[in-house]
Amino acid sequence: MNGPLATIAIVASLVAALVAGVHLMVNRPPGRALWAVIAVVEAAVIVFVVWGFIQLPSAPAAGVGLELVLYLIGLAVVLPATSWWIRDEKSRGAAAVLVIALLVVPIMVVRVQQVWAGPGA
Repeated sequence: MNGPLATIAIVASLVAALVAGVHLMVNRPPGRALWAVIAVVEAAVIVFVVWGFIQLPSAPAAGVGLELVLYLIGLAVVLPATSWWIRDEKSRGAAAVLVIALLVVPIMVVRVQQVWAGPGA
């Protein structure tokens, strides 16, 4: 689970969080450009999640199946759920929620990598 897919998902999410943070600081709601950036991040996350499911049978640690599946599902759902939640919000609060969600993504990717490696790794 380590490799370029994880790195791309992490970097894309952090860049998007920075863009959303700028929207927050200048008191602007998310515009089309930010939604496009979020779509790119979600695409990167979906590729990572699909790769995770493909690699699941060859997990190096025994007994990580259910936990790994739940983290992968949560990772795939966090941005769409956040986007649905703030879809009609026209205040800077929408940008703040996006910053938080976009910072959760790299944390979850790292956690997926930790679960993949197994205990004690």
